[in-house]
Amino acid sequence: MSAKGISPWSKLRGIFGRAAREKPRTAQEDPDGPRPNPNDYPTFPPLPPRDLLQNPAAQFDRIAARKYGAPQGEYEDKPLYGLYRFYEFVVLDSVTNYRNSLEAFWRRRDWPVRDIPDPQDPDPERYAFLAGCTYLMVRAFNARVKLGLDRSMPSLITPDEAEELRRRPDHLRKYERVPEWVEKVPPLEELLVVPTHDGEVLAGREDPRADPDFLAKGILLWTPHIYFT
Repeated sequence: MSAKGISPWSKLRGIFGRAAREKPRTAQEDPDGPRPNPNDYPTFPPLPPRDLLQNPAAQFDRIAARKYGAPQGEYEDKPLYGLYRFYEFVVLDSVTNYRNSLEAFWRRRDWPVRDIPDPQDPDPERYAFLAGCTYLMVRAFNARVKLGLDRSMPSLITPDEAEELRRRPDHLRKYERVPEWVEKVPPLEELLVVPTHDGEVLAGREDPRADPDFLAKGILLWTPHIYFT
């Protein structure tokens, strides 16, 4: 997808990185506190792709207003919530924020991509898009694994530890894979065309910039910039 600036929405950076690391709070934990504001929480499931794209700027404002990473009433963050958060940012082509979401998911070592549960989403386009998002996760994470990184490693390591990881045989590295349910998600009958954040649309299925895994699910979008360090 386009890597052009997204400064109007830079305030979103870190919102969901914090949510993935912290225990989502709920108003029920403080009976004497103020009544919860529904706008502080994500809606689960979020809007379908076409609805998100009808007014992208308004959707960014709505996401930016959130204070929590999990739906109202939930005490723990979950991989499925992380996937849906990532989905919203990819649909809206918020490059900085979907990369932050990827990194937050990577740091949850107890969230293997293959174990993300089947959302059984009733909206075909959203379901297909979620499936595509798991491929993005696997590609981004496996690129790091190939460099010798490991999701179980601490955030800070010594140069000697880094060198030892780089020398680890390939068959001992913990590569990710997509969940089984992803392969069963049917491709869309009508092609879903997703523009970049600045409105650019790819020429068609043969455009070399199209993401192949999304295209296999009937979705045409610019290949996202998913690789982070």
